[in-house]
Amino acid sequence: MAGPANPDRIKNSSMAKPYQPLALVSQESEARQHAEDRLQQSDELFRLLVESVKDYAIFLLDPSGKVSTWNQGAERIKGYKAREIIGQHFSRFYPVEAIESKWPDRELEIAAKEGRYVDEGLRVRKDGSTFWANVVITALRDETGELRGFSKVTRDLTERRALEERSRQLNTELRARVTQLLDSRRQIELRTLELQKLSTELMRVGDEERRRLARTLHDDLSQHLVALKLELEAKQADEKVSLSKSIELTDEALLKVRNISYLLHPPLLDESGLLPALHWYIDGLQKRSKMRIIFDYKPAVFQRLPRELENAIFRIIQESLTNVYRHSGSEDARIEIDQGAETVRVRVRDFGKGIGESGDLTMPPPGVGISGMKERVKQLNGELRVSRAEPGTLVEATIPIFEQATMTIRSAG
Repeated sequence: MAGPANPDRIKNSSMAKPYQPLALVSQESEARQHAEDRLQQSDELFRLLVESVKDYAIFLLDPSGKVSTWNQGAERIKGYKAREIIGQHFSRFYPVEAIESKWPDRELEIAAKEGRYVDEGLRVRKDGSTFWANVVITALRDETGELRGFSKVTRDLTERRALEERSRQLNTELRARVTQLLDSRRQIELRTLELQKLSTELMRVGDEERRRLARTLHDDLSQHLVALKLELEAKQADEKVSLSKSIELTDEALLKVRNISYLLHPPLLDESGLLPALHWYIDGLQKRSKMRIIFDYKPAVFQRLPRELENAIFRIIQESLTNVYRHSGSEDARIEIDQGAETVRVRVRDFGKGIGESGDLTMPPPGVGISGMKERVKQLNGELRVSRAEPGTLVEATIPIFEQATMTIRSAG
């Protein structure tokens, strides 16, 4: 038979069951309180963050558009203290014409309908000055979808807009300068073309004048000298007086006139072509200067070239050999002419002083000879180069044949 129950045991047993739920409730309460504290701290940190931002105006509007919060950025950008603006309608940040057209209210309507509104435009500070602002208005709704207000973020873009405007002005000025430079370049090109035409015409006139003077010397003065010589010889025979000295001087004058005439423009150049004229000139120069000149040309059967081209080649060789004789100190020179299917290449080489490393002549300057040769070759769409030859100097010209033939046909037509 069981003994009587222990009252203390029954008491302890009945009291132990109610304590278990209280512990759970306490833990849940502590967790909830902890979460609320963390949320409150988070809200406080977020509030401090928003209030401390100085580069952006961040504030809240109630559903009617009145300011309900204000941060340091809003105070810096717009100029109002919090106590001066909270409770005021945000339309006071807008120009008068925008207020009169009720545009601020329209912005709130768009934000409420679309969720947000973004715009750039002029805004007004407390002191009445304006600035260029970027504005973002966002509608704030609760869980039920009820509109609780708006957040508004404003950024001052005045400096950026000024920089953009300055950049546009600079770009406009730059385009204007580029246009001016292009116009100037076109003017220079036109003037250069005119100068080239003038230079070509002057060179043509010069060649014609040399040809005319040569013909005058040969046909007129030479004939007078020949007549004078015949007269002297007849007088000497009739009167039996010695006029040998006068006749000798007349022969020398006649020879010099003929040489000058041929140097101005060899008749052989027009009558027989380039090679006979060069042979005549080279033979005469060798006799006068005692230089040894080698003349080589290809092909062996050398075809006649257009008159302008033959005249240019003769002048290049004449000027080059004159420079060799006067300035280089070389006793030898070599001439090569290579006539190809499309171009003619002319090379004149001496073995004298040569030119400096920088291309400057170490010999006395040859006047306008080199520049004249370059200009003549350029007018024929060719190329002329003067370079060191170790020892001596090499003058090399390359001139197209086809273009000169076309020019000759056109001039003949």
